[in-house]
Amino acid sequence: MHSLLAVVVSHGGSTHLHHLLSGLAAIRGCQVTLVENGPLAGPPVPAGVRVIEGQGNVGYGTAVNLAVREAVESGTPAHWLLVVNSDVTIPDDTAEVLPKLLSWYPPSIDVVGFPFLATPGGVAARSQAVLPTPRTSAFIALRGETAALARWPRLRYPVGAFFAVRMETFVRLGGFDPAFWMYYEETDLFARLHAAGGRIAWADEEWPVVHVGGETVGRSGLLHAELGRAAALYARRHRLNVGWSWPAVHAGQLGLLTVRKLATGRPHDALRAARILAGLAGGLARPAWEPAVRSRWRAVAAPAREGIGRLPARSLPVAFASTGPRAEAGRPGAAGAETAASRVAVPARPQPPFGAARSEAAWPAEAARSGSRAASTAGPDSPAGIGDTRSR
Repeated sequence: MHSLLAVVVSHGGSTHLHHLLSGLAAIRGCQVTLVENGPLAGPPVPAGVRVIEGQGNVGYGTAVNLAVREAVESGTPAHWLLVVNSDVTIPDDTAEVLPKLLSWYPPSIDVVGFPFLATPGGVAARSQAVLPTPRTSAFIALRGETAALARWPRLRYPVGAFFAVRMETFVRLGGFDPAFWMYYEETDLFARLHAAGGRIAWADEEWPVVHVGGETVGRSGLLHAELGRAAALYARRHRLNVGWSWPAVHAGQLGLLTVRKLATGRPHDALRAARILAGLAGGLARPAWEPAVRSRWRAVAAPAREGIGRLPARSLPVAFASTGPRAEAGRPGAAGAETAASRVAVPARPQPPFGAARSEAAWPAEAARSGSRAASTAGPDSPAGIGDTRSR
């Protein structure tokens, strides 16, 4: 039985893909699935890696759901699900300790986030974000995301490029919401986890990963607009939590960012923020608008994604479920889903605050291998915390 299912989502591959798949396949007890949303280029995948393809460009979250559903229906779900972007590199030390690291966490921990190591000659990509609310977004616009992370530690969540989630938790939550094609799917997932009383722990800085970011997107103006459209969808899905004012606050945040970038001589960043703002306005005015469907990205439309990518909330076989009691899980797309209302009756108890304390959640030094790897988790402030947490 595998203890870990690693799902890598790709669109045509990346310069890191083969190395990433080989590294994951070498991890003891790790089953690796590549979900290819486009034509797979480059060398053949390593032996033992499952490939799911032919579904079209269903986006990030739906692709992960497809891999999880296959594992569950085949009777081979793992204890942990590792969600991995195709432009991530896992250092050997982290890969070696990963199974032991995850097995150390108690059943009360639902998700584990990891620090991101800086690339050579660059800075560390963002590894954490703050759940959007009118207050957090306004604060980020004025003070930056690093300050917001420090002020609202219980609202922190891992970016979608790399994190581990208990398979039981992911399935009970109903997985990613297929309504989100490219962005905000992990923000939506962690908002539902937060509402369900779930807990997130953070691995020690000795065990980082490297995220290049942007390889699959680059400077695509259409996908910048898609980021804004996804924010509008998030606002509708979580209206009872973020209120009617959040889209306006977010729009002001983007407008302020545009002006700041122009004033500091960064026109490309200003154009990006302006495109995101235009996407937000378009998504609010036209809920069914999906610009990526009729584009070179050939995105699968939302109704079709819903049909092939919805992950029914269910319980796993006892052999694959954790032994601890679980919180009720929010289900995407249901009536009243904005508040992550549960459609699954499960044993529940009062949960500790969202986000485990460092002393409880970090990998203990006595259980780690000797030596230390320096890593920076602070990273630069996001471009006004606009929810682009994966930086594809």
